[in-house]
Amino acid sequence: MVPVMLTMFALSLTEIQWWTTHALHNVFRDTPPPVGARQEITVSAARNQRVGAQMVLRAPTDNRVESVECSPLRKQGSRSVIPASAFRYAFVEYHRVNKNSTATPQEELVRKAPADYPDGLLEDRSIALQSGQNQPIYVQWQVPANASAGEYRGTVTVRLQDGQIQVPVRLTVYNFTFPQRTRLKVTVWMNDGELAKQQGVEYLSEEFWQLLARTARLMRQYHHHTWVPWGTNKAIRGADGKLRFDFNVLDRWIQTYLDAGFEFIELQHVGGREHGQWEDKNFVAYPLRCENEATGQTEWIPPEEWLPALQEHLRQKGWMERCMIHVADEPIEVNVDSWKHLSERVKRLAPDLRRIDAIHVPNLQGYLEVWVPQLNFLEQWYPQFRRAQERGAELWFYVAWVPQGRYPNRLIDYPLLKTRILHWLNHLTDTTGFLHWGYNFWGQPLDEQLAPGDNWIVYPGKEAPRSSLRYEAMREGIEDYEYLCLLEDAAAPVAQRLRLTDFDAKAWAKGYTRLAAPDYTNYTRDAEKLYKVRDAVARAIEALQHRSLPVLAWCASKTEGKSIVRGVTLPDTEVTAGGKRVKAGRDGSFEVQVNTQDDLIPVEVQRGGVRNRLVVPAL
Repeated sequence: MVPVMLTMFALSLTEIQWWTTHALHNVFRDTPPPVGARQEITVSAARNQRVGAQMVLRAPTDNRVESVECSPLRKQGSRSVIPASAFRYAFVEYHRVNKNSTATPQEELVRKAPADYPDGLLEDRSIALQSGQNQPIYVQWQVPANASAGEYRGTVTVRLQDGQIQVPVRLTVYNFTFPQRTRLKVTVWMNDGELAKQQGVEYLSEEFWQLLARTARLMRQYHHHTWVPWGTNKAIRGADGKLRFDFNVLDRWIQTYLDAGFEFIELQHVGGREHGQWEDKNFVAYPLRCENEATGQTEWIPPEEWLPALQEHLRQKGWMERCMIHVADEPIEVNVDSWKHLSERVKRLAPDLRRIDAIHVPNLQGYLEVWVPQLNFLEQWYPQFRRAQERGAELWFYVAWVPQGRYPNRLIDYPLLKTRILHWLNHLTDTTGFLHWGYNFWGQPLDEQLAPGDNWIVYPGKEAPRSSLRYEAMREGIEDYEYLCLLEDAAAPVAQRLRLTDFDAKAWAKGYTRLAAPDYTNYTRDAEKLYKVRDAVARAIEALQHRSLPVLAWCASKTEGKSIVRGVTLPDTEVTAGGKRVKAGRDGSFEVQVNTQDDLIPVEVQRGGVRNRLVVPAL
């Protein structure tokens, strides 16, 4: 099932037009309504998962949305209900951008600037409709963890100043549960000063800590695992000349995030470029501010005087296994030797802290435990990075204002699909983490950025930052990654049961990944295709959980219009693939030649009245 089909419906020539679309649609104020599509919101999700879509209103004259409500969603032929309380909505906000991202061809942009781009999700419960302009509404459901699988139906009611609109809803719940904790490690750096300033609280006041706790809970809802507590170490030199350290602020930061469900502590950079210039030859260590009680003066102490104490404090708190520390950001060829010296220094002073950095160079074996190359450099030096991973390093990737071009990124003038597809690349490349520097660096206007949207993915809200279409796309991309991992998990025991001794569950699952993202720049630009592949992954997870009639299948070869599908099931099982029927052999194996141009091939098996169905990628 495709999660959302485009829909258009006009009440009359003089009344409001409305239509529905998927969550990846960048709907501008003047985007024309599609014609002839279905008149409902159609979404699908696992148990314990959120899923979103959009509906769009266009009024011929000024009007107002007073409220948006959803009925309970009822499962057909059952008493099962998804309550109305599972529903959320937000009006989409537009943001003026006068200059596009500086290194992206026009065909890769969602629209040429200047334009008003849809992104932020407003907290207002009602909104004025401007004559002749679109107003998208983002709608979302949280599927309960105990929901039974199947199709649920209900109605979203939009109450207007005059009258109302009723939109049918069809939500399919897959027969598996989305885990509470996803496995992709995600960090997006937060600007704590901007958070306090824009949310209107005094930095480090009790109100700030309450705000920080709310923000941490929000970040966990979007699958962040890791964070950076900035500028939280304090040093005092006593009258006797001895140093002591005040880690109270650091401890409260850490405990606040651990209480919200975070797992890892990403300590800030020990150093940086000597003069703050990109091609500086040298990296230098940052000194730590220290108050001298005897003189009343401020002095600055090197890492030799504070880093061992920090490591010991983290050990005493029981946090060492959670910790990573940055050496210095983004070493490049002209300064990598200096960076290596600084990395050795960090290792000597805090040997038990794992080192993590965003990097532009490949040859760092022995200098780093968590490697985070920029996405284009991951592509350029992938064999070297994989060798480091095979030797025990963690391998992530990151994006910032670059790469641009045909690479995916989370920029506001890019199609939303590009934000979501980033995490399909995590699965494709076996990278287990993702880093971005800009959660809420709100101080720089969109037009002063080399890539609008690079600096933030959330907006100031009433009680905490508020989400955006890009943030929802990021969340759903992380959840897609988890689907692909769940597919691997489900395939391995089935292969063992069917005695496929050389079966590689990860490689098999990547067949689905490659349908959507075969490489770094040739990923699909078609959101409907991405949703179809996601649905095929979900249906495959369901099929692999079928205990009575297990089946595994794959496309062994593909030529123009023809595919060879092979697989294994129980002996003497009837197999139908692409409309052709064969019988599995005594060992359960089968082969079918299928004439099809489709990217996905349904494989159905039947034995003794029991059926199962798997959809496999035609690659």
